Amino acid sequence: MALRFLNLDLILKLQESSTHKCHQSNTRDLFMSKSFFNFLFILIYQHRSKHIAIFIISFMIVFLLSSVMFISSSIKHQLFVFSNAQPDFVVQKLQSGQRTDIPNQWINDFQDIRGISHIQSRVYGRYYHLGSEYYFTIVGVDVFDEFTTNEIQNIFDGIDIEKFISGDYMLIGAGVKEFFDKNYYSEYYNFLTPQLEIKKVDIFDILPEKSGLISNDMIIMDINLARDILGVEYDNSTDIILNIPNDTEWQNIKMKLLDKHHNIQIITKEDLQKSYINLYNYKSGFFLILFIILLLTFCLVLYQRYSMINSSDKKEIAILRFCGWSIKSVVMLKVFESSVVGILSFLSALSIAYCYVFIFGAPILRDIFLGSQNISNNISFVPFVEFSLILSIFLFFITFFIASVLIPSWKIATKDIDGSLR
Repeated sequence: MALRFLNLDLILKLQESSTHKCHQSNTRDLFMSKSFFNFLFILIYQHRSKHIAIFIISFMIVFLLSSVMFISSSIKHQLFVFSNAQPDFVVQKLQSGQRTDIPNQWINDFQDIRGISHIQSRVYGRYYHLGSEYYFTIVGVDVFDEFTTNEIQNIFDGIDIEKFISGDYMLIGAGVKEFFDKNYYSEYYNFLTPQLEIKKVDIFDILPEKSGLISNDMIIMDINLARDILGVEYDNSTDIILNIPNDTEWQNIKMKLLDKHHNIQIITKEDLQKSYINLYNYKSGFFLILFIILLLTFCLVLYQRYSMINSSDKKEIAILRFCGWSIKSVVMLKVFESSVVGILSFLSALSIAYCYVFIFGAPILRDIFLGSQNISNNISFVPFVEFSLILSIFLFFITFFIASVLIPSWKIATKDIDGSLR
């Protein structure tokens, strides 16, 4: 009897290898034999049309989730690095529940508090390009402050800081530079102040690409120049930033700041990190829920597919049972068969997703996370992989995948052999 799906010579060799050492079935020797693996891959090849369809669907599901996880992990890592470089406290003045400019003289009030290593005023705000919906984030810093100049020199190696503070210069993000070039502002930009005066500011340098996630639409300039452009009075600032080396003193200093002025809002570095994490966890969580729904749907389809097994597949299992294979051996063969397809699809999807995100920049998906309502962000994602997350996805995926094949195969293997061979 010639069977389409089975190589009987291999089956008999497998049976001989399992009974040579012991009359009882030796499952371990059977599954470790070369003949078993030859038979396994012949079986996969014979069922290739079924496995290709399953492979493609599995690939798409894992690829989507892996891409989202890679993007989310990379963004959160970059934001965490950025937030660590931020001041420990940001103090803002509140009036009727709304943020308002803070008087510079409050710096003198806060300087009396012990434990504060550095305190500085800051001006920032959005500047909308005339005649369009695009805006820049202007950040004004005290360029004569030693701490600030050291920070700028750490960002730009070999920067001529004396030249930068000698005139009206600005440091711009990569997205701002691209926008300026498109609008023929390659060397300078004319800002319109609230008093309808023109402020010509020259481009000094471009902020590094590694900070592009934050600095893409950012412009850094002298604090007084920023006051003129944003319409902030010289006696005021947008907020006051403080550095506190001993983080165990944070709560104590926070209470002392509130004692000085009750109508203030204090944003800590930890608050900033939590807001970033919550923002991108929300987006990645949406895709995680979508993944679970797709995976459960796929496994249900897979279960039904294996439950409605055709006559040829039934004969295949019956012959294995007739040749002496135990129910456990037959089920394990099917588990091996489905595991090969599942693992190959998982590893292929993971590798392609890695290239898609970290080499090609994740087109389409990047806009979901970064947004495109303002200046386009063409940053490169920094490779950062959470292996514990990948392991969790693998175990979750493979468990459902194998279970969808295991139960129907076990049901068929336990049926009457004679009935399947007729």
